[in-house]
Amino acid sequence: MQLIILIPLVSMIVSDYRKRSVVLWQLLLFGMLVLTVSLVNYGLQPTSLNIATNMILSLLIGLSVYFYFLLKYKSVPPVIGKGDILFILFLTPFFTPRKFLIFMLVSFVATLLIWCICAVLRKRHVNIPLISGVGICLCILVTYQQLTHYL
Repeated sequence: MQLIILIPLVSMIVSDYRKRSVVLWQLLLFGMLVLTVSLVNYGLQPTSLNIATNMILSLLIGLSVYFYFLLKYKSVPPVIGKGDILFILFLTPFFTPRKFLIFMLVSFVATLLIWCICAVLRKRHVNIPLISGVGICLCILVTYQQLTHYL
């Protein structure tokens, strides 16, 4: 059942990598599929708890980054897009809070490492394709979970 979220996700990964933007309907479809898969797999109460807790965690992390930029640079540059924020919020029902924090940490570090390698190889500054990096990590995780579930 989880593999269904890969349909809009793969398209968003390609779009984000190529153009640094995603189509809104694909993002909304992804969000609806993640919510549906979460409700089917976990039920209403655990899914609601995951959403609430993970949104609070996301808000705390976002505010921490915001205040860090304010203290260090006296302003906050536009480092994350609206699509990136929506994408992260659409992931909230899919994970328990502990797994959400671990997934976000690992996927952000992986995204930064891949971005650094690409920046060095291209010898120019490029924007970080956050949806692509996190999306690839999610594809790997979902595929791994499905493969190990049937073994």
